[in-house]
Amino acid sequence: MRIVSVLIATLDALIVSYVLVFFAINVAFVVLSALRIRDELAGEHVRPALDRQQDRFLPLVTLLVPAYNEEVTICDSIRSLLRLRYPAFEIVICNDGSKDKTVQELLRAFHFVRTEIEYDEQIATAPIRGFYEVRGALPQGLTRLVLIDKENGGKADALNAAINLAQGEYVTSMDADSLLTPDALLLAARRILVDPEGIVAVGVQVGMSNGSVVSDGRVVEMRLPKTWIGRFQIVEYMRSFSQGRVAFAALRSLLVLSGVFALMRRDLVLAIGGFLTKRIRSRVGIEYCGEGVHTVCEDMEIVVRLHRYLLDKKLPGAITILPFPTAWTEAPENYRDIGKQRSRWYRGLWEVLSYHRSMIFNPRFRQVGLFSLPYQLFFEALAPVIECAGYLVLVLTLALDILSFKALLSFMALAAATNLALSTLSILLCVRSERGAASAVEGLSLFRYDRLRDVLVLLVAGFLSNLGYRQYLVAWQLKGLYDFLKGKQGWDKFARKGFAARPA
Repeated sequence: MRIVSVLIATLDALIVSYVLVFFAINVAFVVLSALRIRDELAGEHVRPALDRQQDRFLPLVTLLVPAYNEEVTICDSIRSLLRLRYPAFEIVICNDGSKDKTVQELLRAFHFVRTEIEYDEQIATAPIRGFYEVRGALPQGLTRLVLIDKENGGKADALNAAINLAQGEYVTSMDADSLLTPDALLLAARRILVDPEGIVAVGVQVGMSNGSVVSDGRVVEMRLPKTWIGRFQIVEYMRSFSQGRVAFAALRSLLVLSGVFALMRRDLVLAIGGFLTKRIRSRVGIEYCGEGVHTVCEDMEIVVRLHRYLLDKKLPGAITILPFPTAWTEAPENYRDIGKQRSRWYRGLWEVLSYHRSMIFNPRFRQVGLFSLPYQLFFEALAPVIECAGYLVLVLTLALDILSFKALLSFMALAAATNLALSTLSILLCVRSERGAASAVEGLSLFRYDRLRDVLVLLVAGFLSNLGYRQYLVAWQLKGLYDFLKGKQGWDKFARKGFAARPA
């Protein structure tokens, strides 16, 4: 009995230490992110990205839009792209064997006509059914608007087909259900102009459109969703992007660029074999990941593979992220859909870590191998397992009278307080205003919530998310781990409601 008591007490101590180390690292992330966000907001005051919309030195960019069963949101999303202010870009939409009216909606809204286009299959994909192109007048800056119709092969396969057809020096991965702000491309490309040889990929902060008012493909008024599950996700997005990813970028070890919108050098994407699918035939892709494999976390996997390739070949190249919310997406607002989504994300994380496990703790891969990947392993991949084990250990210590009920409550309060503190700091990072000069009437912030009530609701959501919502997601993540161990590779896509229109 004494041995059991000592063992459980040791586990208690390890769990407390784990929580404290996690908190300390993330407080450091907050400091790094705050400095970077301050500089970015001040820079946007002095040199607004929109001032460069006629800059002829900006590279040609191809927007890749994979679409599968997106009839509800696809037209709004494409309209938001047509409003982009950029000197030269093209849009390549790839319908990935949709079973709904995605293609019909596109044909009706944008008057595509069937055509023959030269197609160089540098990356293997599912068979192509046909090509469509808009022959009429296009908005300023848009050089081509093309639709590929192909058999179903998954999002990564659709992105690869669009890459094959792309003509731009840079390509963007994005979702068909996302909206972009008019200056999205200018903000991303501006970072490349600062260091054209050093920056190989740029991501952005992603905002949730749920609850906000959308008109003609633009978020015209920021509002909070009416559901608490939607509010919880806004806080999570703020923590993930403003606190986490901005800090990792500052440390040159960023591993995830959201699939909602990211800009990458096309030649490097081709060099590493494109996005990971079962059809991959690139030597680099097969050497790193294996033959006949794929992942549901293609946005993270391609970034890790890009890091690996650059460090293997000793090539210059940094991957960074902008703190500005230049892309908006619709998140699920029912518990089953969000559970399926988080289970899939978690399963994808384990897939990526397993494919690139040789990088973990390998000094040859610098910060990525020695810090970023180990962080993902211990504080992301193992976190649900450790959290669940922690609950069980605490119950056992209480049942065996090793730990008093008061001490148990103290530990639970510590865990909740650390999460609340990190959520609060992330929210404040996103809503705080930065003035460019003493004479500036209005400052810039990442997220503009005009009502103090909305900010207070988000702070309350940061607290309430610890009481049931977090534990619910842990249960789904454990299901994702079980699915990973079983070898499941399905997508579990959830249905979209569509963007909220401006009320009459």
